[in-house]
Amino acid sequence: MPIQRVGHVVIKMRDLDAAKHFYRDILGMKITDEREGFGVFFRFDDYHHDIAVFKVNEDAEAPQKNQVGLAHIALIADSLDTVKSMYQTLKAHDVPIVRTVDHGITRSVYFKDPEGNELEIYCEVPEVDWHTVDTIIKADPIDLETVSVG
Repeated sequence: MPIQRVGHVVIKMRDLDAAKHFYRDILGMKITDEREGFGVFFRFDDYHHDIAVFKVNEDAEAPQKNQVGLAHIALIADSLDTVKSMYQTLKAHDVPIVRTVDHGITRSVYFKDPEGNELEIYCEVPEVDWHTVDTIIKADPIDLETVSVG
C-alpha cells in the first residue's frame, strides 16, 4: 500500500499556553514551531511534528462525549514501565484519568488534556503476538499501581 502511516494529528484548543504546559511539560514533547495566536507544533523525537495544536476562540465548545469526531489519540510507549511511569506523572499533575485498560495485546492509560481531548498511552505486550489472537479488542480494567512487568 502506498500510504505508509499516520503522519501527525492536529487538534484544536482554546488555550495555547495550557497546551504547551501539557504537551511539553507533562508529556515530554518538544516544541518544533510556534506561531503566536495560531498554533504550536510538538514532536517526540526527530520528526518535524507529531501533534499540532491550533488555536480556536475562547468561546468554542469543549469536546463532547457523544459527538462525531475524534475519540482519542493513541501514543505508543516502549514498555509497561513507561506506561506506569506516565500514569504516575499524570496523577501527580492532576490530569484526569479516564481509565486504565488491559487490551490483551496492549496495556493502556487513557486521560484528558486541559481542553478535554482524550489521549491514550499504551505499550504492546511483548509475549503476545497480535497476529495469533482471536480477539484484538479486549478491554479489561488494569491496576497500573500493582501490575508487574513481564
